[in-house]
Amino acid sequence: MDKPDPLILFIPRWYPSEEDPMLGLFVKKHAVAAIKAGYSVVVAYAVPFRDINPERNYEVRIIESDKVLEVIAGYNNTGGISDIFRQFMAWRKAVLKAVEVGGKPDLIHAHILTRTGIIALICSWFYKIPFVVTEHWSRYYPQNLQFNGLIKRLLTQLVLRRARKTTVVSNRLVDAMKNCGLKFNPGILPNVVDTDLFVPGNKRDSVKKRIVSITCFDEKAKNLFLLLDAFKTIKEESGNVELVLIGDGVDHGKTIEYAASLGLQPNEVIFKGMLENHALVDELQKADCLALSSNYETFGIVVFEALACGVPVVVTDVADLAIHIEPDMGRVVPVGDVTAFKNALLDVLNHPESFDPEIMRSFVLKNYSPEAISQQMRNLYQPLINRTS
Repeated sequence: MDKPDPLILFIPRWYPSEEDPMLGLFVKKHAVAAIKAGYSVVVAYAVPFRDINPERNYEVRIIESDKVLEVIAGYNNTGGISDIFRQFMAWRKAVLKAVEVGGKPDLIHAHILTRTGIIALICSWFYKIPFVVTEHWSRYYPQNLQFNGLIKRLLTQLVLRRARKTTVVSNRLVDAMKNCGLKFNPGILPNVVDTDLFVPGNKRDSVKKRIVSITCFDEKAKNLFLLLDAFKTIKEESGNVELVLIGDGVDHGKTIEYAASLGLQPNEVIFKGMLENHALVDELQKADCLALSSNYETFGIVVFEALACGVPVVVTDVADLAIHIEPDMGRVVPVGDVTAFKNALLDVLNHPESFDPEIMRSFVLKNYSPEAISQQMRNLYQPLINRTS
């Protein structure tokens, strides 16, 4: 009889659900990559449910999606100190049900610290299995500092010390964590690019150049006002160019107002709203350039999705982009420098022959495709599983 695939228990802080199908999508892609690597994956996740029966405090849903077994425990979030207890109980129910339906895991993978790391540590002790952690969160950056408080720091350091391996999605995030006083020996586990979905397309036949930006409309992080300022100058200098903004978020309305205040017309700055899957790919394939003007990023997945489509990029020096973006793939400029950003956009738009779509796509296939990340996850998991089997 064939030996069953080793079972990995994912414990993520964020994960797609009916409450928010986009939240933590990168974690689900890691889970799918683990399955491609030859593992079974069960996810235990707790989240407040909006539509839960008010007479019930909890509801557990079991879903199989892309071969990932998802156990999502919803709880009634009424606020107050009792909410902490309900959240703890929801996590407990999610983990116990995940083990009940999936079996005892061979290894635990916690995503996004700190509470998931504490849960993984407790489960590791209880089930006598190893755990690893992967950090994705930007809370360690000075521009978004949310990692404070002695207890949080001590608990996070405890998790990092007890984890068999700690991985982070970029070297810059590693540096930010260490600058917060955390001591650990990191590995890099990048996010996954769906290279079957993000593929080159036929370039549109148009004299008007198109800049595309895919964003969550959080001005503090994404600095879209800088992009709009740069675009306004480009319009004044070259004329035949349009900017397409894709996404939604808390500052969506404010961004529309700012574009109007600059005198930019709706046919010049086009707000597409949230797009997914093939609708998103279609917009990328029609682009002459992807622009990312962020003040900080932990990874910058949209940059690599554009490169997979053979679209050159203009990005600020965030995450590890300066390490990876070669001159035949795009331009990297200092954060907050509107003149440099404008000049880089003009350079890319005016010299398309300088950029090689095959080189861009080959780079992404080699480093961020599901197959590439599956191999990295196999290298992460298997030595630990072999050691305990």
